[in-house]
Amino acid sequence: MFTYRWVRSLGYPAAALAALIPGAACAQAVWISHPQVARPDRQNDATSLQFRRAVDLKAVPTKLEIDVSADNRFVLFVNGRQVASGPARGDLAHWRFRRVDIAPYLKAGSNVIAAQVWNDGKAAGVAQTSARTGFWLMQSPGQEPDLAPNLETGSGWLVRVDGARSVTPAQPGIAAKVGWDKYFAAPPPETIDASKFTTGWNTQIGGHLTDWARAVPALSPSEAAPWRLIEDKLPAMRTYPMDGGRVIKAWGVRLGRFPSSGLTIPANSEATLRLDMGAMRAAYPKLITSGGSGARIDLTYAEAPYGEKLAYLPNRSDGQQGWILGVTDTFLPDGSRNASFSPFWWRAWRYAEIKVKTGAEPLRLESFSRTGTGYPFETKARFVSDDPDLNRIWQIGWDTVQIDAHETYMDTAYWEQLQYVGDTRIQALVSYAVSGDPHLARQAIGAFAASRDKEGLIQSRGPANLDQSIPPFALLWVGMLHDYWMQQPDDMPIRQVLPEMRSSLDWYARYVKSDGLVGTTPGWEFIDWRDGISNYPETTDPKDTERCIISLMYLGALRQAGDLEAALGDSNRARSNRAQAEKVGDAVRSLCWSPEQGMFADQPAKTSFSQHANILAVLHDVAPLDTRRQLLGRILKPGSWPDAPQGITPSTFYFNFYLARAIDHAGLGDRYLEMLAPWRAMLKQGFTTWPENPDPTRSDSHAWSAHPTYDLLAIVAGIQPAAPGFSRVRIAPHLGTMRKLDASLSHPRGPIRVEYRRNGSKGLVAKINLPVGLSGEFVWKEARIPLTAGANHVTIE
Repeated sequence: MFTYRWVRSLGYPAAALAALIPGAACAQAVWISHPQVARPDRQNDATSLQFRRAVDLKAVPTKLEIDVSADNRFVLFVNGRQVASGPARGDLAHWRFRRVDIAPYLKAGSNVIAAQVWNDGKAAGVAQTSARTGFWLMQSPGQEPDLAPNLETGSGWLVRVDGARSVTPAQPGIAAKVGWDKYFAAPPPETIDASKFTTGWNTQIGGHLTDWARAVPALSPSEAAPWRLIEDKLPAMRTYPMDGGRVIKAWGVRLGRFPSSGLTIPANSEATLRLDMGAMRAAYPKLITSGGSGARIDLTYAEAPYGEKLAYLPNRSDGQQGWILGVTDTFLPDGSRNASFSPFWWRAWRYAEIKVKTGAEPLRLESFSRTGTGYPFETKARFVSDDPDLNRIWQIGWDTVQIDAHETYMDTAYWEQLQYVGDTRIQALVSYAVSGDPHLARQAIGAFAASRDKEGLIQSRGPANLDQSIPPFALLWVGMLHDYWMQQPDDMPIRQVLPEMRSSLDWYARYVKSDGLVGTTPGWEFIDWRDGISNYPETTDPKDTERCIISLMYLGALRQAGDLEAALGDSNRARSNRAQAEKVGDAVRSLCWSPEQGMFADQPAKTSFSQHANILAVLHDVAPLDTRRQLLGRILKPGSWPDAPQGITPSTFYFNFYLARAIDHAGLGDRYLEMLAPWRAMLKQGFTTWPENPDPTRSDSHAWSAHPTYDLLAIVAGIQPAAPGFSRVRIAPHLGTMRKLDASLSHPRGPIRVEYRRNGSKGLVAKINLPVGLSGEFVWKEARIPLTAGANHVTIE
């Protein structure tokens, strides 16, 4: 009968479930595995399993929903057709199952329900949590149980070990191969051996099924399930066909029209093909081969070619030069015709190299193609100006957010595939503005809350199988909550995580010293990838134990939490948070201001100065109103924004997000476009997604550098929420030198559309269309004009 653990995990009391499902007491669904894999010494090994169940139906039901999950992952087939995959990443306390209607894939008579399940074991990416290998499937609650009797996972299922796929840890292999130490945490390289393929395993009816065994429980009889199941509310990831790029360089073979048509590699030879996809994208590669028994194919993926000192070549479009190094999947043909090779997990790349070494038999490469994948965002916004560079910057930023958005947001689709607070806050804002879809952001908010440790502090990233504490990211998470509250009408996701917000701020309160500043804390006190503040330097000065930058971040989080508590939570906490913020602000003004330098220092000893401290002082109103423009002027190099003058630590692409907020907050929005000089330069370098840092950079696909896509809509087009839930809008464009701009932003009620035309040197003609139910204000220079739902026409001389 149903176990109480499972019933509770779905939110159904046992009595209610029995009422929903006639005969529910007879239904059985247990986590299952292979007899060998279920052994205690093998439960966490890397393995690939194939499950199947034959089901006879007298008639096809109009609807048959099932719930399915696995550890680590599954692909579900019905009569050979792929119908679902997952589960979306989570931790063990929030393990997802996918609900899917399989009725459209069934037929009267015999059917086969099958699943490919795999666990990467110790080689798994850091974002992949796991308890042990297992598979679970049952009919969804609320249906007649005899629609498909005995469908639930149990002893009626068959299982075999799929020896065709194996994995190796990625980081040691890459480091040893190319001689660098770059942090790699994504899923591992795969080896696919065609000689171990089993055809018909997910379709064959009857006959002799070799090497199959009866599935066994993945858990011992007295063992509680480690997975607490919750329904995956995210939509299925999108998939779409893509070509295989173009060959730009070849060695050891006479080039034909591959990959659109076949290419033969002679026996006992070696050949290499370098392909350019034209842009960084996330996709499942697919290589079709014939013949070539005994051959080996290595498919290597790279963001860009490497040059001297193992740094990316400056011109990312110069694929003819340098080396292609990185994650490599290996395919082993067995001589069969039209053998299909594809890794189980997608890859992210612009350049690929196919290296072939044949044996005694020639190998024919029939084709190479891709199936693109990612979160199914719809593009509902636009930015079209008379400055082509800005249009490209906007689009590349959106492309970067999309390549890094899957079941979670990701810092980089190539290197880590981890959801970090610092990156995700920016990605969520871009997503709200361009797609209007908040679901992935809600997932992230919950995942960070679920990462809270026993001391009360959320982790820097989640889900993850390794803890990492970056305490300043907990403060930025409060900012992410505040962003959501301002942007989205549904405040329940924020109400649900108020306890974790409070505990993270309470954690920081323990480290506030008697003078009001935050002292040194445990964990990685990361601010930005700059020497001196990526991890604060050790000093012998006792006054240097306080941290002015982190104190300013703490102040900002307290104020933002005060807003959230006042609106959604505890009014007493709201007052306390705001009072504490005032005390911290007073301490920063007293201890961190340097009259000699005319700016805030990084620490009370005033041994170093950065853009970061002063950006935050402006943004969080620590700097007096009448000094903010002058203060920003001191930390920005004249004529070369966003660079810093000598002696001041500059911010990187990541922290430029906060610089943009400070520029706008100080009333310098008309100069925002000046700080996009680095992005204009990157266009000339051929970037198709934005990098983690200025060259030399590890990653070319880092969405924290995509914030101009949001700010071109929020600052330049000027569309921003004026009240929580985006219930009112304030439109204050900052066009710089542009004469023309057409833009739209996705609002929860519908698109906000603006058209601007400069009218002489100071005037403006604007057409603004607001969705039904939305009103607000238009601001241009000194003019303040009310806006109503529908069409608004503004002419300012």
